[in-house]
Amino acid sequence: MTEVTKHVDVLIIGAGLSGIGAAAHLVRECPGKRYAVLESRGAIGGTWDLFRYPGIRSDSDMYTFGYSFKPWKEPKAISEGESIRRYVEETADEYGITSHIRFHHRVLSADWSTADALWTVTAERTDTGETVGFTASWVIGATGYYRYDEGYRPAFKGEEGFRGQIVHPQHWPKDLDYTGKRVVVIGSGATAVTLVPNMVEKAAHVTMLQRTPSYIAAVPTVDPLSDVLRRVLPASPAYSVLRWKNWLNLHLRYTLSRSRPDMVRARIRRDAIKLLPAGYDVDTHFNPPYNPWDQRLCAVPDGDLFTALRGGKASIVTGGTRTFTEDGIELESGEQLPADIIVTATGLNLQWLGGMTLSIDGGKVNVGERFAYKGMMISGVPNLSVVSGYTNVSWTLKADLISRYACRLLQHLDANGYASATPLTPTDETPHPFLDLDAGYIRRGVDGMAKQGSRVPWRLHQNYLLDIRLFSGRRLEDGTLSFQRSDGAQVPPPVPAEGLNSPHTQRVMAGGGQVRYRDEGEGTPVVLVHGIGRSLEDWTEQHELLAGHGYRVVSVDLAGFGESAPLGEPYSLPALARFLEAFLDSVGISSPAHLVGNSLGGAVAMQLSLQSPGRVRSLVLAGSAGFGREVALPVRLMSVRPLGKRLLGRPSPASARRLERNLFHDPALVTDERVSRGFLLASRPDAARVFLDTAAALGTFRGSREGWRGELMAGVAAQRVPALVVWGDKDRIFPFAHLAAAGRHLPQARTHAFRDTGHMPQIERAEEFASLILGFWAEAPLRFSPAGEGDFTASR
Repeated sequence: MTEVTKHVDVLIIGAGLSGIGAAAHLVRECPGKRYAVLESRGAIGGTWDLFRYPGIRSDSDMYTFGYSFKPWKEPKAISEGESIRRYVEETADEYGITSHIRFHHRVLSADWSTADALWTVTAERTDTGETVGFTASWVIGATGYYRYDEGYRPAFKGEEGFRGQIVHPQHWPKDLDYTGKRVVVIGSGATAVTLVPNMVEKAAHVTMLQRTPSYIAAVPTVDPLSDVLRRVLPASPAYSVLRWKNWLNLHLRYTLSRSRPDMVRARIRRDAIKLLPAGYDVDTHFNPPYNPWDQRLCAVPDGDLFTALRGGKASIVTGGTRTFTEDGIELESGEQLPADIIVTATGLNLQWLGGMTLSIDGGKVNVGERFAYKGMMISGVPNLSVVSGYTNVSWTLKADLISRYACRLLQHLDANGYASATPLTPTDETPHPFLDLDAGYIRRGVDGMAKQGSRVPWRLHQNYLLDIRLFSGRRLEDGTLSFQRSDGAQVPPPVPAEGLNSPHTQRVMAGGGQVRYRDEGEGTPVVLVHGIGRSLEDWTEQHELLAGHGYRVVSVDLAGFGESAPLGEPYSLPALARFLEAFLDSVGISSPAHLVGNSLGGAVAMQLSLQSPGRVRSLVLAGSAGFGREVALPVRLMSVRPLGKRLLGRPSPASARRLERNLFHDPALVTDERVSRGFLLASRPDAARVFLDTAAALGTFRGSREGWRGELMAGVAAQRVPALVVWGDKDRIFPFAHLAAAGRHLPQARTHAFRDTGHMPQIERAEEFASLILGFWAEAPLRFSPAGEGDFTASR
């Protein structure tokens, strides 16, 4: 029978890098909180105490892998496991955490009581078999993402007949003697490329047997800048500079890998050729069948793997395993690999929360069916945070942000007399895997992890800068977290201050009126322009996808639409372009910008490129107006002034829903949230007048001036501004045939069709859309000559 032996304010599960970091943040930022750390093993360090195979080391530099608050002072940036373990132990001692750790406590379950606002956590003593319990107001899961007690070990045909020793790196025998032995390491990931160069000194020969290659890059063990900075700066500032410098380097490499994979692949291949013996079969053994960062890159310090291969005591064999034999391995090709020891570096078993079960008021929670809020909490689960990290850069960068945010939530609960914080369950999110790498261990176990969605706060960034902004925002009560008072009363979610306004938007005076806009990121400006009757919310998904790629992304409510003031002059395309230019001046964008326009927004972007060519770096036009007169019947009906005035003057949720159905091919995207937003847009003062005036100016109905299309097309074609035109083949607003017309009118333009997509590919095909335009910008770098008359040249 379990007896509750202790109550704490915060219970941390795991005493590895993440758990000790979470505890240190708690001590630093919530010093009055009572806490305990439960650790299933008998030592501090987690991964860095568990793995003891030869050469175990970090695959990230320690300036980004270390804690933000504790400088890494050792000379090696790529460090051995023993040094990392000492670093974690030192942190625990410095912050008085060690005495709060309960070793040999494996957590089995946690049940939340809504009435008591408490977790009851049941743990098993792994040293005595005793079952013990704790109650806690908040639980932090810092268990990592894999099973500690069992690595992934596929069964190999014939292995029972092998006369040698089979070893898994996760359970390395202390007394394993491989001196003078022939060793085959099965695998091609970080563990395998670490083992091979570290075993060659004693072994007779080490063979790395891989089914498919991995990307392997040499990195310096010692950062050459570290010694210089340490001589001129105190330890903390020097550490901070190195941390930011190394993160930026990692981020730029990752971003380049995603935008220009062929270029990065070629660079890695060239570097490998330089480090390998002459004539080495690089394309067989170092040329993966996937793009860089589809799986994590393997870093080898000072190129030690390549050194081992050049020395002749190590080799790589690429091929499938047919069977183990008495003396080694027979490959599918028939080749025999002799071995005295076989190391199965075949990976990990994914596991979230250390395998513990969760329940709320006795009802079991299926974590795999929930969504992850900011990558750190689980939808519908109160007062529980999970420490996770990045897959593309150092784990600890995000782990630090999450631990600090958990402390902010704890402070917020105390300051407001709240008992709990629970992420609401989203109703309109499409689930995506929590981890976005295509590694085997992720494919095997990702279904047991909470899902991510398509937009913040359910979408995970792989961008440290964006996450700093996400986790540093002042507003904790964001409408997605539900708070409960200590007396059991539910705190109502906050209502936006005004209509569509969100915490992300700002306002500025431009063109004689107030303009609402959203501005994120740094770098080359990208301006996103919506269609008629719409608002900047049509670009929400693209903000999250583009802002982390070296661009300053700005979207704007056009004058009279969304929540921007109407124009003070008659509506026309030139007038809207003048408004857009005034807005750019108001927000300090003077350099040429990439303009991305949907529907009416595309025509406005093209018009601006004619009126002020020095403001436009390129055009991306999605279902853009301007390429043909034909429009959908509902739009034509609304554009006939008497009928349109009647229809638009009496908006209803039903009419808003019909409009959304015309915009999207996928009915799942016609959500209650979008319908409500559309109804609010249509209900705003002057909405009908602005719509009709704009439609009249653009010749949407018979009898209106239509010559503007020819003038616009001729001007943009003559200007030869680089352009990408995209269309959904199921567009119900502008026929798909307009895409072919765009190709005829703009010879310089690239065109792309999105299959099974409606009028808003930036939403329906958000990731594909972002990838396409990022590739367009990256593959055709644009040179702008301010001395000329907007002369643009595409260079490759």
